[in-house]
Amino acid sequence: MKSVSFAIALAALTIAPASGAPSVSIIGDWEIVEAIPGPWTTADERPRLTSAGKYLMNTAISFKPKEIVSKQKMFICKRAIYEPNSLEHDALFQGNLPEPNPAAAAARLGFQKGDVPGVDVSCVKAKYVFHFLDRDTAMTTINNVIYTLKRR
Repeated sequence: MKSVSFAIALAALTIAPASGAPSVSIIGDWEIVEAIPGPWTTADERPRLTSAGKYLMNTAISFKPKEIVSKQKMFICKRAIYEPNSLEHDALFQGNLPEPNPAAAAARLGFQKGDVPGVDVSCVKAKYVFHFLDRDTAMTTINNVIYTLKRR
């Protein structure tokens, strides 16, 4: 019975968007490879945010079916809950992409046209939303910095 429950949980973590984009899953080992200030920030904020983003560079994060493991305390989660999503460009990064054309800002970040597959990750002390560029590249925002993660 446990193996059936585990198989169902893994299937729920894999997203097959209706748009025909590749299915995605956050489960596995990832590394933060890039950190940039969000395009909604002001020019005055960007040097500070660039510096802050360097702190998490090269951070390894392992997303397991029920937990998240990392050396960075902010990502450690013993009771992770994963929920697939699919968002329009104007909803990416908590709706912060600049108006009047959030789709253009999304394109500059590398997102294709159409809804973007993603995963909401809930922990007791935090919630993260990961937006996928492709199966092996995801982005999230923390404190106005966009972090790019690559599957290892």
